[in-house]
Amino acid sequence: MAVLDEIENATPPTSSTNSDEETPAPGTTKTSNPLTFKDHKDPANPKNWSLFRRLFITFIWIAGNLVASVSSSIFSSGAQAISEEFHVGTEVVTLGVSLFVIGYSVGPPFWSPLSEQFGRRYPMLAGMALFTIFCIPVAVGKTLPTILIGRFLCGVTGVAPIALFGGGLVDIWHPEQRAIAMATVIGIVLGGPLLAPVMGSFITASHLGWRWTGWLSCIMGGSCTVLVFFGLPETYPPIILQKRQRLDPSQTEKRETGGWHRFVRVYLVRPFVLLGTEPILVLMTLYQAFAYGILYLVFSSYPIIFREQRHWKLGLSSLPFLGMMVGVFIGSAMIVTRIVLLQRATRRKQAKESQSEESSTNPPPAAPPERRLPLMMAGSILLPVGLFIFGWTSAPDIPWVGMIIGSLFVGSGLLCVFVTAMTYILDVYSHVANSALGANTIVRSLFAAGFPLFASYMYKGLGVAWASSVLGFVSIAMIPIPVIFYKYGPRIRALSKNLMV
Repeated sequence: MAVLDEIENATPPTSSTNSDEETPAPGTTKTSNPLTFKDHKDPANPKNWSLFRRLFITFIWIAGNLVASVSSSIFSSGAQAISEEFHVGTEVVTLGVSLFVIGYSVGPPFWSPLSEQFGRRYPMLAGMALFTIFCIPVAVGKTLPTILIGRFLCGVTGVAPIALFGGGLVDIWHPEQRAIAMATVIGIVLGGPLLAPVMGSFITASHLGWRWTGWLSCIMGGSCTVLVFFGLPETYPPIILQKRQRLDPSQTEKRETGGWHRFVRVYLVRPFVLLGTEPILVLMTLYQAFAYGILYLVFSSYPIIFREQRHWKLGLSSLPFLGMMVGVFIGSAMIVTRIVLLQRATRRKQAKESQSEESSTNPPPAAPPERRLPLMMAGSILLPVGLFIFGWTSAPDIPWVGMIIGSLFVGSGLLCVFVTAMTYILDVYSHVANSALGANTIVRSLFAAGFPLFASYMYKGLGVAWASSVLGFVSIAMIPIPVIFYKYGPRIRALSKNLMV
């Protein structure tokens, strides 16, 4: 996902071979990769494959992300049944969701280096196959520890498509086309967990029982594994060029990977250095992690609100999740619309400048990262508005429509904040993108794992109205973050030794 910085960007990538590699910082040089395509029309370049083939590959990445995101939260729908079977509290069962999300933070430092070494196809295939295997102990486990360990391993392996899809889309799409594909996949990553409880609740309430939520994840994972095996070709340019090199003995250049030294430096050490020294990364990561935590908090709070207080049946009580999911898709549509409008404006501007003599000698300046933040400002307002509407229309004597309207605002705000924060971070830290994203992923996953654990205490102790209001007040406190960086971001970046300004 280190390539999400190219969302909204209409500029071709700087390298035609390795778009996952970090770019050098200012004042440094980087030896160009001698393994390159013959020209921009080289049929071996995945960007030159047929439109149908590239759409099908994109569908495979969407399917993989949908499997992972649905599986992350479908376990929550059987919390009550699981607690009764194993005679434990629902908070203990909630660990099944939290451990899965913790696996999200453990997996990427493993899958990303594998992708650099072996490409996209084989790590994706291995991740989906292992995920399918680890779903089995979740479905058949006789003890709760067995089930919880299986859930953790499912998270570690199931995160493979989430960790790899950004690079996979960069391989096959030009920036103008890729932006919409990226926004669509991210919408599914955030919307999938909201669809899962609806599916899982009806399964749990039927004669199948809660264990079939695990079997459903297994079936989805197995189906995706077959799809990857037969349908996903290798798209990583360095691997494609290496195969060409082996077929052509006249080419002797070899690709440098950096080995274990680079792995430790990029994925284990530098992320924590950046977290300790970079205010932009810290504040944006905290804001994004808070939004991501709210997404997973609802899996514990909604059953309290709709089952315990409104006394809805299990399947029916899961339908309100669809309201927030629709909000997520509305937010995704907002981002796509803004991308299209920005690209049109950029093309018109470039067309006008191309007619002037000045533009023929001076290239157009790169757009600043802060151009992304107005949409985040909008999301930062939508989020608390939605939380307050949701909380203060939650009383059982008030029609449920008010809460659904509030969840629409929450879903839209969450997506705008999440995606914009991600792309801003990767714009600012483009030359250390893997490290910045690694730090971001760790903090974000810990928030998502922790929020469901205290949700029941907060909502039962404070009541739905005030518990939602607490989240709303925290959201209000975070509104200045994008505003500050929009106004002072260039100055802050200029003070850092780690940033490209």
